[in-house]
Amino acid sequence: MERIVQQTDYDALSCRISAISKGYLPSPSLQIERCQYDGYREIHMEYLRVLKGVSMKIYSKVYQVAKTSFPVMNYGTYLRTVAIDLALDEFLKRVGDGRKVQVVNLGCGSDLRMIPLLRNLSDLFYVDVDYERSISVKSKVLWESPMLREMLDLKREDSTGEVSSDRYKLVACDLNRLDQTMQSLQALTSPDYPTVIITECLLCYMRDRESQQLIDSVMGFYKSGSWISYDPIGGSAPDDRFGVIMQNNLKESRNLDMPTLMIYNSTERYASRFHDADTTAIDMWELFTSQISNEECARLRSLQFLDEIEELKVMQKHYLLLVARW
Repeated sequence: MERIVQQTDYDALSCRISAISKGYLPSPSLQIERCQYDGYREIHMEYLRVLKGVSMKIYSKVYQVAKTSFPVMNYGTYLRTVAIDLALDEFLKRVGDGRKVQVVNLGCGSDLRMIPLLRNLSDLFYVDVDYERSISVKSKVLWESPMLREMLDLKREDSTGEVSSDRYKLVACDLNRLDQTMQSLQALTSPDYPTVIITECLLCYMRDRESQQLIDSVMGFYKSGSWISYDPIGGSAPDDRFGVIMQNNLKESRNLDMPTLMIYNSTERYASRFHDADTTAIDMWELFTSQISNEECARLRSLQFLDEIEELKVMQKHYLLLVARW
């Protein structure tokens, strides 16, 4: 199961590379000051270049999918990325400059969001958490790239062979093992600093009991913070078959389960998992139509011809962004 879930990160990286190659990312007009960096494209292409030497198998999968990604997928990747960045930027603005803040990315995969954040914010501490194999690949790529190693000011710890810096840590951990997860977070982070938790297509692959325990324990440890979660939702309308079809396709093609897809199948039900928090949840189609300007929409249309508007709408109504504040 672990290896199957890891494959979804390679899909996400492929989609990110495709969206960057086609010009969807980064957005020149969205003001996401803390999450963007002039070298956004370069750091991702450098990661892909070095990945080829670390694992030709993973690189080949990523490269092949990135070459054949359809416009509807590029739109989805764009929305997924900017939605998280906008929510993260809003949190950092509320905290204010000059105050120490922590970001914990649970199930980080190959995400490189930490690079612009650490370069833009001197008081930020960032922790990436994922399965041991995922962390091992990411650690090797970051270390074997002089460019990325210098950007993150990485050092190799002789006792473990892992790479880290004073403000950035990679943690190998099975998030289904709550004791191991909390032990790592308690050792590396402080409960007293404002903390943002990122879960990007993570909770959907966990069983209900384990995911709820993770939410409750993490929110209980940090005194104040914000949880930013991006996930699919199955759909709650009686005639909505999207979630059932998605589950069947994943099971048949990859033997992959989404145990809670049809349990938390609407924005309201998904938000109910975050007890006693101030939550907002919005599906991605609503975000697209309400928060992306006409100017930005025109830019997106200029990149590729998209004739699958109805398909885009159906897909994006079944993904959400949740922000829970406590």
